[in-house]
Amino acid sequence: MSNQKGYIFFISFSVFCGVLLLCGFSTFQKQIIGASLSMKGYIVPVVFGGIFGGIIGFYFKKINEYNLLLKERVNTLESFLPICSHCKKIRKPDSAPDEIDSWEQMESYISKKTSSQFSHSICPGCMEKLYGDDMDEDQ
Repeated sequence: MSNQKGYIFFISFSVFCGVLLLCGFSTFQKQIIGASLSMKGYIVPVVFGGIFGGIIGFYFKKINEYNLLLKERVNTLESFLPICSHCKKIRKPDSAPDEIDSWEQMESYISKKTSSQFSHSICPGCMEKLYGDDMDEDQ
């Protein structure tokens, strides 16, 4: 509901600005040619200023909405990281996939992009897979 109120306010403000702009131009033009300033002479600037101001405001609002959607889409697309399925290194953005220095350890890449730090451990499944025989002997 708040978004709709903001939308109505923006369009109303655009209509007001259009009216004000065309009435200002009309007044300026009338003063230059020496014509009298009467209320009847402002009907056309008010109508057309309101219409065109509303149309321009509507399109500005739509362009803003589309920009927000595009930003969300770009953020979604940028969230895909090319990662090596074997060593889990991440390819740096805008780098060639076949160059060795374009790949970076996942931990260092994420640490540079965020405030995260890593500590390494080993999960029970990998512990069993890697040290299964040695663990049985220790117990």
